[in-house]
Amino acid sequence: MEYQNKNDMSDLEQRKKMEQLKQDVLVKFLTKEARERLGNLRYAHPELAEEVENMLIQSALTGRLKSVIDDQRLKELLQTIAQPKKEQKIKFENK
Repeated sequence: MEYQNKNDMSDLEQRKKMEQLKQDVLVKFLTKEARERLGNLRYAHPELAEEVENMLIQSALTGRLKSVIDDQRLKELLQTIAQPKKEQKIKFENK
């Protein structure tokens, strides 16, 4: 039972560290307006906001994100991500 509690505490600490890392990256690489837009997006589309956050964090940690992202750039990024994928339709005809 005690071993279970240690694992739970370790998981909780690791989640706190990851959340802190996420917040640090977002504060460092997003303007205030862009963070507000991302926060609003989190209410309407939490899975999309999570995807964008993870993408930004990954880019920052790998060194590909070098400048601060403003609200306009975040809008462009969101439009790129949210574009509906073209569906291919196959039509079968009976002869």
